[in-house]
Amino acid sequence: MLILVAITVIFINTYVLTKRDSSDVLPNGTPSKIELTPNQNQTIKSKKQNPIERQRLLRPPIPDAGCEIDEKCSDDAIPYKIISGDGVEKYPIICFNNKLLVHKNLKDSKIGRGINLAAFDGATLDVKLTDTFDTYLEETFFLRTLKVSLNDGDIIILASFDEMTYGLKDASLSILERYGSQLIKIIKFRDSFVMLGQKGLARGKAIEMHQPKGNRDFAPAAHISGCAKFPLGSITPLLFPSAEVNKEGKIAVGTSMKNCGLLEACKENEFAVHVYTGKDKNDEPKICVDGKYVMAKGINDAGRGINIVVVSNGKEVIRTGHFDTWQEDSTNLEIFLENLEENVIIIAVTFDEASTNLRNFTRIILQGIGSQKIGSLAFRDSWTLIHHFKTNINYNFEEMSHSSTGNVYAPPIDKRMCVPQTLKGMKIRPDPLPFRNDKRRDFCSRYDGYGDFCSDTNVDKNLANIPLINKTLEDNSIYSIPILVIAGISHNSLRMCLETLLMQPGIRVENIVVAVDEKFSEPLALIDLFGFRGEKTASSSTYMEHYEKALNKIWEIYPNKDSVIIIEEDLILSPDFLYVFALLSETFRKDETIGAIQLWNPNSYDIVNGSIDLIYRVDNFYGLGYLLKRTFYNKNMKNSFTQCCGKRVWDKWTFSDSSSSFLMPDISRVFRKPIDGNLVNTKYLEILFNRKRQTSLNPFPPLSNIDTLRKENYDAFLIKSINLATLLKSLEPCNTINLNMYNLIKSQNASNAFKYIYQQESINDIASLTPILPCFGLFPQEPLGLYFGILRFSSNKNQFYLVGSKSPLYKSISTGI
Repeated sequence: MLILVAITVIFINTYVLTKRDSSDVLPNGTPSKIELTPNQNQTIKSKKQNPIERQRLLRPPIPDAGCEIDEKCSDDAIPYKIISGDGVEKYPIICFNNKLLVHKNLKDSKIGRGINLAAFDGATLDVKLTDTFDTYLEETFFLRTLKVSLNDGDIIILASFDEMTYGLKDASLSILERYGSQLIKIIKFRDSFVMLGQKGLARGKAIEMHQPKGNRDFAPAAHISGCAKFPLGSITPLLFPSAEVNKEGKIAVGTSMKNCGLLEACKENEFAVHVYTGKDKNDEPKICVDGKYVMAKGINDAGRGINIVVVSNGKEVIRTGHFDTWQEDSTNLEIFLENLEENVIIIAVTFDEASTNLRNFTRIILQGIGSQKIGSLAFRDSWTLIHHFKTNINYNFEEMSHSSTGNVYAPPIDKRMCVPQTLKGMKIRPDPLPFRNDKRRDFCSRYDGYGDFCSDTNVDKNLANIPLINKTLEDNSIYSIPILVIAGISHNSLRMCLETLLMQPGIRVENIVVAVDEKFSEPLALIDLFGFRGEKTASSSTYMEHYEKALNKIWEIYPNKDSVIIIEEDLILSPDFLYVFALLSETFRKDETIGAIQLWNPNSYDIVNGSIDLIYRVDNFYGLGYLLKRTFYNKNMKNSFTQCCGKRVWDKWTFSDSSSSFLMPDISRVFRKPIDGNLVNTKYLEILFNRKRQTSLNPFPPLSNIDTLRKENYDAFLIKSINLATLLKSLEPCNTINLNMYNLIKSQNASNAFKYIYQQESINDIASLTPILPCFGLFPQEPLGLYFGILRFSSNKNQFYLVGSKSPLYKSISTGI
């Protein structure tokens, strides 16, 4: 049997069917023919009309479009067709009894990442539900559906999309085996999987197919179709551990102790409570209410996991519950908590180990009830909570004791206190609570270092994208272009970047991919919080190695896109980041000589005070936040990334194609956080990034020169503008901005455009240009932003052109000398 399982894993296409004819297996082990046969030992029979006959009469004579299969089904069989997703652009399809139930074009169809499920009544074959469960994140609702919502013999069809395994735990995997699956525990990250099974079906009796991902980014689609006779095999009723809940009339009372051990009696309208978590597994949990122990060893099933007592009507115990969250999943605990009445007091203690199978969703429910600490409960920690739930009394006691490393138990919690009673027989309906962002609260409870993002003021704020306000841009191609964020090691910097990305009007979250080195798991939780798509890259030793892998991945994910927006680490985006791209998109698309639009300008310093409406062509690429053309990437970067771009962009990327130019704004649309001083060439980088910079804050700025930016217009426009400019005849080297020059310019009213001719021995000679850069407040180490030897910039509403004498455009320029 072990050999057969091993062979099954090796197969690229893995089928498990109710019966195979060994004569139909080819020498390579692939079945050439698949035949479904009815089981001869059926244990479920319809008490009324034959369900197959009923469904045959209800079956559309012609299959819905997309549900056609090669076989012709007999009257006692049901046709089915199940196809998983293929990557992220081809969605799953589920057909049953000639009806299309799951398809992206169906109105109100629920399709999403993870597991897409259709379920049918096992007796009537009627559709019970169609739903999607994001099991990449977690399994809570999927598991609850399998355990609680479906009956023995009910039929399920599932089809994977994108990634389904990351959040599936052993509880769900084991239950799917009890729906007949034999393959579910070998499914790996981004494999494809489809299955037709029944609740209570023996392992190996489901019809299923598995397609491994192998070395690809995504597995190809898994596909099964045919005619199925139900039941697929013998159905054995599934018995799940029931919640050990005792209600009024069945609640046992143990030892009595006056005032639960308190030295003094409680005040009127209070009652005594004792909570004890136990010191190890040989001890016992204890909850005493009003002098009587209602949770203790042998009393109301108290034991390992979480023990709960519910008090109402003043100080009356109305319910107890024990949930072994070490051994069993926390579904029953969730249901218990979701059915709490108003005007009650909940008293909870852990014992032994309670965290192993306490799901995040359960923790969120407990946080909603009143816990502030449950999110950090770890292996063998101790925890207790006493909380007034939906009463008119604001009372909350909570304590947690943490275990040290290894198998050492946490110090026990042993507390005695007086607790305010509830108002007898009176339900209090509080004012509606303000919006709670439980997902964000859960994230903030698990991770530190996110500053005001997790503050009391902000933790409940919704993370939602902003609709496009300017309706004239609704059809602009920029809003359908993929956006790649290349995450670094600073998670809080990534958070700030994603916040400013989400605030871009018109942003579509489905277009955003955030690349994360596989060594880091925390960023994936952050990315999911924003609703973006996280993509792991293979472990890298440097950021630029990760950068290259991220670029390769985004083009692979979107093979038909001709451009992509790239956002590097440690960036904050201006509110018009996407808007500027949109205004420039037509120029970018039509001009083949523009390789990229970069929205960071190295000369955009506060002291320069540039113009928000100007865009230039430049020869050099400064990256950080940019729109990249695929043709430029293929020609200059794809197969030579290490040679052209192996260092950070400020270390000068050089491309073999010298015919391309780049668009750059006069004022930056991205802000890079200051350098911390731990990098090579620190002085250079501190001047570049740590001086006070100017970044646009206008969400909808006008751009005044878009029609001049295409190559056939730009050179002529530039020559004309320079010829009309006033000549600055001499400039002495400066160490700082030349106030005398600016005062002279300000005092005259003849011109607001100025040119200066610097002498060159060759086109690349910048020796006489560099000393005068500080006169204008520009980056002083070297000229950045040249276009054929001309440095163009705006400062305090004046236009400046520093023109090299060897520039190809120089011969067309009037020097005025």
